[in-house]
Amino acid sequence: MRILLLAFIGFALFQTACTEKGIKTEHGFRFINHTNLKDGVKPQPGDKVLVNVTTFVGDTIMGSTWKTGGAREILLFEKDKLPKRIPPIYDALLLMVKGDSATVYQDLDSMMIASLPPALKKEKVARFEVSLVEVLNKEELAKKEEAAKAKGMEVQTTINQILADYKANKLGDRLKKTASGLEYVVQEQGSGAQVKLGEKVPTNYYGVLKSDGKMFDNSYDRGGATPFTVGQMIPGFDEGLQLMNRGGTYIFFIPSKLGYADQPAGAIPPNSDLVFYVNIEP
Repeated sequence: MRILLLAFIGFALFQTACTEKGIKTEHGFRFINHTNLKDGVKPQPGDKVLVNVTTFVGDTIMGSTWKTGGAREILLFEKDKLPKRIPPIYDALLLMVKGDSATVYQDLDSMMIASLPPALKKEKVARFEVSLVEVLNKEELAKKEEAAKAKGMEVQTTINQILADYKANKLGDRLKKTASGLEYVVQEQGSGAQVKLGEKVPTNYYGVLKSDGKMFDNSYDRGGATPFTVGQMIPGFDEGLQLMNRGGTYIFFIPSKLGYADQPAGAIPPNSDLVFYVNIEP
């Protein structure tokens, strides 16, 4: 019995070692699929995916989507458009299906090591813990982009009407103002958690100049929400986001001192007051 038990333990350890070793991807990264789901949508080059990733060097977390607003959208390169430095996550995702969780390892070269803090320069490998949340194939992506552009046209009508009402002093008690000078209108409060400084939030937005209502930028023409990190935008936008709950929709009236001030920014002239329609996805 003892011999059989030892043999079983040895076999189990052998199996574990084989599992932990994983396989080598097309571009030479070590990959371990922890779930190995048989059924599910498998991403292809050109698809857009939603992914949660936590990056480790040694035992130190270098970044995590779990801590910065949730799953991140990634557009997988077409085969003929691959960069010279292939991201290990790209290889990993092509070996996964929706719902899979996996680990992929990357050997650190001298350039990567040079960018690490002193305490981590002895490390040789980066580790990426990857969860594939959703897959949007090209056809689904085209439909999503078409729907986003249609929504953008609705938003344009809304923001034009709100701006006209603002200029005509018709907003009444709907118009709120903070101590900094930011003004805003709550279109929909949202039932999710309140947005906090440092979070990354998926944001739909439509920006116009307060002076003439001319659009200077919007996320709808690009097919959907843009992930913004709160605290890294212009002051008025950062302040406004922190008033919101996930799922909410606000209109911000941002004076130039809380925007780009006397600096031009793309299609925004210096000293421009700005108006934003902002929706944060749940």
